[in-house]
Amino acid sequence: MKIKIFSAQERIFEGQAKEAILPAEGGEISVLDFHEPCLCRLRPGVIRLRPYDEAKEKGPLRFPVFSGIAKILSQEITVLLEV
Repeated sequence: MKIKIFSAQERIFEGQAKEAILPAEGGEISVLDFHEPCLCRLRPGVIRLRPYDEAKEKGPLRFPVFSGIAKILSQEITVLLEV
């Protein structure tokens, strides 16, 4: 799925991942392809992205979060962060 992460100042990440783990207000959520569309508010924590080729990337990518919002669609996640 396609992942886009933005702050007010810059584009932090744009790429592909097979799983995104988001620190939502109600607890961490794992998002895979074909997830039900939704919006969620993010709490302080870390966004973890599992790339399709984990051996090449050497583990999940991590992005710190202070607060933000995530728009989740079937094949795409857009995250707006306050970092």
